[in-house]
Amino acid sequence: MSGQRSIDHPVLAVRNLDEAAAAWEGLGFTLTPRASHPDHMGTANRLVQFANRVFLELLEVDRPATVAPHGPEEVPPRFSFGAHNRDVLQDGPGLSMLALTTADAHADLEALAARGVRTFAPFAFERQTTLPDGSQALVGFSLGFATLPGFPGSIFFLCQHKAPQHFWKERFQTHANGAVALEAVYLRSAQPAEDAAALAVLTGGVVRAVEDGVEVGCGGQALVVATPAQLARLAPNAEQGPPGLAGIAIAARNPPVAPATVLDGIFIAWRQAA
Repeated sequence: MSGQRSIDHPVLAVRNLDEAAAAWEGLGFTLTPRASHPDHMGTANRLVQFANRVFLELLEVDRPATVAPHGPEEVPPRFSFGAHNRDVLQDGPGLSMLALTTADAHADLEALAARGVRTFAPFAFERQTTLPDGSQALVGFSLGFATLPGFPGSIFFLCQHKAPQHFWKERFQTHANGAVALEAVYLRSAQPAEDAAALAVLTGGVVRAVEDGVEVGCGGQALVVATPAQLARLAPNAEQGPPGLAGIAIAARNPPVAPATVLDGIFIAWRQAA
């Protein structure tokens, strides 16, 4: 794996996609229309896209009966996207996964495995997307899943876009709150330095200490690994929860007065955009 991986998107697992979308729209975000994944994934989503080519995926397991199981006995083991998010939701909504950009998911997955990262079989799928004129187009993705010991409940994956010209839509990147970028993802950890070093293997970025914790370079964004006490200074109740994905930082021209918002089991740290 060469160069730095940027954040592609965090996945926010929610129990009711319509209700969650309404709450995010209430904060001034524009969301894409509802879209469905194949039945073996059993999921549907709506997205918050940002001008810096990062997005947030709101995800519901809307067809639990069709979800394929994990295949731990297979070689390499098979990871089930739908089963993971279904299991996460047993404890409530929250960030379940983090995707990083890649131009070649298969090659980068092999490179991570060679460095001792626990990986799973490559995975690809397609789905329909609604274009601004109301017509439909096909978008596709190749994914490579991985886990890290310090974050047992979180999944990290490489995401290769097969039809980006149909995926990114300018009209969905204009938000009433002036949001222009998802700048960082926060992770909760009892040992930030050690877990940040492991994350750096995934991103290829530099690790450095910052006021909020330990930052891992991630292309044009950052992953910030922080202790519960450090997170508590950022947002109410942010210290609560197991090690793993905890919150995001969004730059907006018209952010709410409060420095942070707690919604769907995560916190949003607001940053003033130029």
